[in-house]
Amino acid sequence: MRIFLVVALTLFGIGVAVSSDEASYRAGYMELVVPDDPPFPVAVWYPTEAEETTWQSGLRDIVAARDASPADGLFPLVLLSHGSGGNEYGHVDWARHLALHGFVVAAIRHVGDSFDHPDGRGSDIQLTGRPWQVRLALDAVLAEPRLAPAIDAGRIGMIGFSAGGYTTLVSIGGRPDYSFWGMHCEAHPEDHEFCSTDGTVLPRITRPGWALPPPITEIGAAVVMAPAGILFDADGLSGVTAPVRLYRAADDSHARNVWNADHVAALLPNPHDVVTVPGDHFVFLAPCPPALAAEIPIACDDAPGVDRTAIHGKVAAELVDFFSRTLGPR
Repeated sequence: MRIFLVVALTLFGIGVAVSSDEASYRAGYMELVVPDDPPFPVAVWYPTEAEETTWQSGLRDIVAARDASPADGLFPLVLLSHGSGGNEYGHVDWARHLALHGFVVAAIRHVGDSFDHPDGRGSDIQLTGRPWQVRLALDAVLAEPRLAPAIDAGRIGMIGFSAGGYTTLVSIGGRPDYSFWGMHCEAHPEDHEFCSTDGTVLPRITRPGWALPPPITEIGAAVVMAPAGILFDADGLSGVTAPVRLYRAADDSHARNVWNADHVAALLPNPHDVVTVPGDHFVFLAPCPPALAAEIPIACDDAPGVDRTAIHGKVAAELVDFFSRTLGPR
């Protein structure tokens, strides 16, 4: 039982630069800490004119101008929600690419469902806490004096992978039913990614009565990648009205498509894009450096013929196109 696909140590993924052809800017980078219980960090990439440098954090190579001033202008904001057990650097290549093309990207570390604080997995800390962190992170970024003058608060999007896909769906109007988790496991005990083998009833409720935040109506478009979808039915997704682009992995052996990506795609009420990429679930994580691949092969190794770097380059361009179209002209 992995509880929404736990892969610790994804923080060590090195950002592999996708193509910056026709990029209008360089990438800036700064870190925020959002007050909460407990506080959680947000990594922000944004357009800048400053010179980039390559610097390291752990095993990560990050190419950005650290704490540089944003470029002149107003830019759309894209929130980024990682998968269970990950952190804000799991999709560092896409964050940088979006910044190069005129977007501010705020990547949240979901403390309680992160590599360093995983204790909330399989509980309301994961299911309810994540959407609250998105709300708090959005408010913090919009209030940050170094960033606020560069953000067009009328153009906000969101990207989420796996448990982050669930988080994104909730943030844009999805209403999960936590009882569906147990029902799913009764019907499909073979789903060992989501279902306990020892009879544990999921999810664990640690804060009875803790309600989800209202949908974030400011989010005008969303991308969900291999979303955890077992907690939604048609009524639960009927409130999703923003444009959605849904990515599925062709051979997803973790969040199996029939219960997750395909299930969500069939229930979304409005026309939406569905894109299939080659590979397994973790193909959506940034390409791994050799040290990470040796330590966590499940998150890094792709089947023969699956070129993760090429896939990420293609998806990067598609993200720029999708948000440019759906969030309106700059």
